[in-house]
Amino acid sequence: MATSRRLALKLLNAVVRLASPAAQDWAKAMLRELDFIENDWTALLWALGSTRILLKRGDVPVADLSDIPRVAQSLTKRIRRRTLGGCLITLGETVAFGWFVFIVPNTMQRLGCCLTVAAMLYMTYQLVARRTREAPSETDPSVCAISYRAELERQRDFHRGWWFWSRLLIMLPGMLLFCLGGAIAQPETIQVYLAIVACFIALAIAAIPLNLRLARKYQRQINELDTVRRGPQ
Repeated sequence: MATSRRLALKLLNAVVRLASPAAQDWAKAMLRELDFIENDWTALLWALGSTRILLKRGDVPVADLSDIPRVAQSLTKRIRRRTLGGCLITLGETVAFGWFVFIVPNTMQRLGCCLTVAAMLYMTYQLVARRTREAPSETDPSVCAISYRAELERQRDFHRGWWFWSRLLIMLPGMLLFCLGGAIAQPETIQVYLAIVACFIALAIAAIPLNLRLARKYQRQINELDTVRRGPQ
């Protein structure tokens, strides 16, 4: 076997191993297709093109109740990564603004830092409170479905209503006071602080449709699960 084809085979096997559950069938189909490509270099290009599958992170479809343990495991892993990444960011911001308290030049900025630290701790609490529980070990799909549905509801509510709006709005006072105090202490830097405020507002606005879309996605999954549980009408 030519070196290029061996490389193509190894690459496609790696894609199959790393692909998300929703993309597994697609990855395996591309691996099987490799047998029908005669030219070795074309086979390598085919394998390189298959790596785009790794970007496909779609939801795992639920065909029947036997799929529930699989999708529950997938949800558990995804939320665990979100919780870890979010906590690292919020705790990092907590340390940064906690340090700023001792070096900023005026009371307004110190108050802004303290409010921002409080906001970050609140966001950390939200992430931990809404972290996913362990995927159910129960083998009965009907029992697993109950736990899985409850988890979907928890994640849906994390992205809408009080949970979402409170963590979005709690950041605003501290950031505004921090920037206003900095602009007063150093008028020559007012454009820098205006840019910080503009970026913060832009990110906050962008977060609204993103979170509401995620809430709708979890609600669709709940509806699909309910349909599967009811079975054929």
